[in-house]
Amino acid sequence: MQRLLRHIAFAALSVLATAPLHTQTRLLRTPTVSATNIAFNYAGDIWIVERAGGSARRLTSAGNESSPKFSPDGKWIAFSGDYGGNTDVYVMPVAGGEPRRLTWHSGADLVQGWTPDGKSIVFASSRAASAPSAVSRFWTVPAAVAAGITPTTVPAADSPSCSVTAPAPITVVTIHP
Repeated sequence: MQRLLRHIAFAALSVLATAPLHTQTRLLRTPTVSATNIAFNYAGDIWIVERAGGSARRLTSAGNESSPKFSPDGKWIAFSGDYGGNTDVYVMPVAGGEPRRLTWHSGADLVQGWTPDGKSIVFASSRAASAPSAVSRFWTVPAAVAAGITPTTVPAADSPSCSVTAPAPITVVTIHP
């Protein structure tokens, strides 16, 4: 655990070292760790650095991104992004590229993690809640989805058909058939 914390601290320092002096320093948030990389949120963007150390590089630059989560194979990053007034689920390769939008709902969709098989992204949303409570529920959306696919609700976390575990820093939702 101390080794992981050292890697996160090193990533934080490398971002601060590459930031212009006139830039206000903000908190590094929501780190996620794969076998080879650490990704985190800094100043509303997603950054990535190798676990072995080095300079962090920015993966996103437009809008406001948060909650990065590596896919189980470490090749993809899912995150919540706000590019026009609403927070939705996006995915992009670890190598970089254009983020691909996976949800189109007026409510906020907040990435929580991936299904263990790496085929779907788990997110929290109050999209099916009734006012005034607006309680969030877990949903999944296929990572390889095209526009127009409707996310699937995850059974209640306290039911025998679903279990939620959170061994830091990864959250896993398992749906039992």
